[in-house]
Amino acid sequence: MNRRRFLAGVGAAAATATGYGAVRVGDVRPYDPGVPTDDLRSAPTPRERVLAAVRHLFEADHRSVTRVTVESDWTGAAPYRLTRHRELHEHSRRRHTHVLTTFGNGVVRLDRDRNGVDARTLSPYTTINAYIHFVDATLADPASLPERFVFHVDDGRIAYDRDAPAQAVGDPVTVDGGYAGTAPVDDFERPLFGEPVRPHRSPWTEHERADATVTYRLSGADAYARAVPLPFVAVDAIHDDAAVRATLDRDTGRLTRLVDDRHLDVDVGVDRRDVRTVRMRLVTQIDRYGEAAASRPDGEYGGSPRGSFLGGPALRDRLAALAFDLGTY
Repeated sequence: MNRRRFLAGVGAAAATATGYGAVRVGDVRPYDPGVPTDDLRSAPTPRERVLAAVRHLFEADHRSVTRVTVESDWTGAAPYRLTRHRELHEHSRRRHTHVLTTFGNGVVRLDRDRNGVDARTLSPYTTINAYIHFVDATLADPASLPERFVFHVDDGRIAYDRDAPAQAVGDPVTVDGGYAGTAPVDDFERPLFGEPVRPHRSPWTEHERADATVTYRLSGADAYARAVPLPFVAVDAIHDDAAVRATLDRDTGRLTRLVDDRHLDVDVGVDRRDVRTVRMRLVTQIDRYGEAAASRPDGEYGGSPRGSFLGGPALRDRLAALAFDLGTY
């Protein structure tokens, strides 16, 4: 940030610190994202229902927890847990917290002496921060796993810990010696993991209907490649039985569960010429619509406790964050 921009931001913060600016900086605002069924025609197709439910994830406060299991591979270690990631999206206050955990990785451990597999093809993450975490974990000493990464972003501020303490899904998110600082919020992808289902033209079909929910299914290598974000996987590496099931609340149209049955060919070995097959299941539960909170994680940041005005970001950084916040209006 140059000096003129910094001083202008500080001046704007001072001029509006009591009144409208203070209210908006605190993200106190009317907020009603509605529900997906509000935006659909009287007789929407299954594809339209699913895409409306996914778009809603970018608007409504919610929590999602994804558990990834390797169900079969060539190592003899399967089935085993691969990763778990929790997302807390508080769109109403533009705050997002992510907790990634990568467990002992049987594939990488077995093939470490042969340069293993290309981690990109196995990564359940598709965006840069999460992908870097996964690669770090696959290169780590297996005895050090699980490896945990906490990442939080709000208006102009970030906080993260690449070596976070143990995290339980129902507990508050914590860090221990993490970093806190400022950056333009536009520098970070939201949500951190990208879209769970991309806009596409492939058809979904009704798979199962219950009293409160309806489940739609999409299958086939070509349809799967169109719908599922896999930036490092070629279409010809996807098997025809790869499929995705999306469960929606019948009344609201909100997405409550996503099951991704991933069946891929991966290259193994130093020369990447030995093709092996991996089956993975990614199960995502989405809940706490309108209730999820993504507060800055508790704990120590660079040795300074949360809540200390000078702890974490310096005073200049905090004022810069305030300027970024005001600049969004």
